Amino acid sequence: MRAARGCSRLALLRTPWRYLNGVGSVTPWSRTCSTFAVEAEIGSPADVAAFAVLEPHPRSVQYLISTVDPEEIWDFLQTEMPIRYAERIRSLEHVPHWNSVRDLIRVHDAQTKSFKAFRQANIDSSAQVAHEAILREQGVVEMLAKSVHQLRHDFGESITDGFVSKFLDDFLLNRIGCQVLLGHFLACRAGQKNGIIDPKCNTKKVCLGAAKAVVEMCVECTGCSPSVQVEAFSSCGEGLDDDNTPRFPYMPHVLKYVVMELLKNSCRATADMLGNNPRLRVDDCPINVIVCADEDHVTICVADRAQGIPRGVNAWSYLYTTAKDGAYGSEKRLAGHGVGLPLSRLYARYLGGALDLVSLPGYGTHAYVNLPRVQSQQVEVVPDRDYNYDHASLLDFTV
Repeated sequence: MRAARGCSRLALLRTPWRYLNGVGSVTPWSRTCSTFAVEAEIGSPADVAAFAVLEPHPRSVQYLISTVDPEEIWDFLQTEMPIRYAERIRSLEHVPHWNSVRDLIRVHDAQTKSFKAFRQANIDSSAQVAHEAILREQGVVEMLAKSVHQLRHDFGESITDGFVSKFLDDFLLNRIGCQVLLGHFLACRAGQKNGIIDPKCNTKKVCLGAAKAVVEMCVECTGCSPSVQVEAFSSCGEGLDDDNTPRFPYMPHVLKYVVMELLKNSCRATADMLGNNPRLRVDDCPINVIVCADEDHVTICVADRAQGIPRGVNAWSYLYTTAKDGAYGSEKRLAGHGVGLPLSRLYARYLGGALDLVSLPGYGTHAYVNLPRVQSQQVEVVPDRDYNYDHASLLDFTV
């Protein structure tokens, strides 16, 4: 754990409140931090800067499952959320010309309001503060996507694809962690036994639900109903149903989002190919979802036969979209703002997993989602500008 300016995390986060309220005593060792906090108005740039230099404290699925008391969770959130929001604010302020883009200003304002709310909150206002913080994030992903396109349009090649990817990867991965922790807190407060974690998440059931939803979406948008098959396999008997379905502790809604995004890409590509080749039938280009597991990992493979991703196309770029009539003219359900795939990869990375694509030119694309199955290995990846953070890749799961 990193300390800021010679002060411990608790000295900076807890002592200022006691000092300001005149409760308790302040030791000489922590007085520097307290004085700094007194001089910096809550929510001011100096206050944000003081928290931005602190290191975040990642939590594991094991922690989430074992920590379901709302007061205990709030005790952590009250000190952790300002650190993570401050990091996002700092990240935004490092974007060139950010204050010339209306949507980036709106996102910055939302992060600052949430930061200030957590700095001022107590247990009595905790639920409202958490709920409002989640609501402020609505539309943020779309605003960020539109903003980077605008920056690229206005300032050209100086806004590089690499810069955009680094900025949005860090910002959105940080955001995912906050949304998960806040959602877990509210779920536990509402009496859900395990919060937002399903200790026995049924991967096959989630994939079947995702497939059904995407096929219906594809029919509505293109008139085509691709063939999607879901199968499950495992090399170990523990944590299985009679149909060999691997189960593991995870968030079903997150897993469904990732699988849906992969299937949307496969269905869209398959529908386009069928539309351009009248001789082809739906059965000629099936989409297969294969769920498999060993004792340590769960792997989901989404494989299509839609001729693969063209060479030279960076499918992970936030500046790339398959929408043909503009990214923002109307609602896009199968292809839209260019964030579906990279955001899905961040969701996979969030708890130590990986999402990778293998394009087979002329044949199709295989997407591989690899996720740790052991609770103690499912640990948050929380970006920090002051340190390089690591994440898993396909090579970590291959023989």
